[in-house]
Amino acid sequence: MKKKISQPKEVNASPSVISLFSGCGGMDFGIKAAGGRIVFSNDILPDACETLKKYFPKSTVRCGDITDIEEFPVADLVVGGYPCQSFSMAGNRDPKKDARTNLYKQFLRVVEIVKPKYFVAENVSGLKQLGAGSFLEEQQLAYERAGYTVTHQLLNARDFGVPQSRKRLFIVGVREDLRQKFCFPDVTHGKATKKMPHLKPYTSHGEIIKGMPLWPTGEFYERPHDPRGQFSWYYMSRNRKAKWDGPAFTVVANSRHVTLHPASPAMKLTWSNLADGWKQQWDFSSEYDHLVEGEDRPILDFPRRLSWRECARIQTFPKNFEPVGDVDSKFTQIGNAVPPKLAEVIFAHLLSGKGLVEFDARER
Repeated sequence: MKKKISQPKEVNASPSVISLFSGCGGMDFGIKAAGGRIVFSNDILPDACETLKKYFPKSTVRCGDITDIEEFPVADLVVGGYPCQSFSMAGNRDPKKDARTNLYKQFLRVVEIVKPKYFVAENVSGLKQLGAGSFLEEQQLAYERAGYTVTHQLLNARDFGVPQSRKRLFIVGVREDLRQKFCFPDVTHGKATKKMPHLKPYTSHGEIIKGMPLWPTGEFYERPHDPRGQFSWYYMSRNRKAKWDGPAFTVVANSRHVTLHPASPAMKLTWSNLADGWKQQWDFSSEYDHLVEGEDRPILDFPRRLSWRECARIQTFPKNFEPVGDVDSKFTQIGNAVPPKLAEVIFAHLLSGKGLVEFDARER
């Protein structure tokens, strides 16, 4: 059947949302900005749950293992980013041996209980690549058997105005009786071309954090009393400094591996032996490449990692956002989150009806 574009229609004036594997609420902030209402959220980390209570006081927050929760409220949407370490390209990449691989079944269980109109699941790009796509196919088939028309797409947050390069896979399901399916929004940022002249330049992460304290003591990882310096050999095995004018490298959840502030000295490749494994050596230079386009930009005499507060700003959390917990916990929560701005784009596209097209699953 030839697809017909439906006239945009509002799904609900204030659709109710169940948020699972919520973390510190990256997706939840985006849902709220798009007009959704979080009625229930869950995470296993106590600090993350306290953060959710702090910023979503009207929502019921259940802290603990999702497998122990059996009752859920009625909701229009179920959303969540089930843990992704077993699919991460930076992890051990052996999903069959990792119990977290099957956590999607808990997300599926809630969908089957609640039977929402829509669901949105988020995961790392590795889910699409590993096993020749078999792990993604398994999940898609399971959602389809539960009665949903499913679409998925790999998105890069930088393409939607987030000042960070962050690839994530989104899976969206529409209940079959609605006879619609979801089509993802078009990118808004990138290099403009004749075919796409409307694209805006990528958002500068340097400008986003410009004006914040240059040396926020206690808010970034340092190696105390280490004669080898602040950066391990592994850290120096690749370039960790993104260009000031472009998006940051992916914000990670491990404070030791967080990349450099863009006002740090430039890193230069000084040694490489890729023929004998992936081995390189990068060192700091005396150059400040970010000054080429702006001499009034700040500089750091000594390189440092981004602070948790800067990471939160790059992730597009509100300016006053401060998760509950110590510094390592803050980095974990912020690094694991969906960028709120990216979530807002996706949910606004869904909740406005602009991303819904007519589709009858019975005619596949």
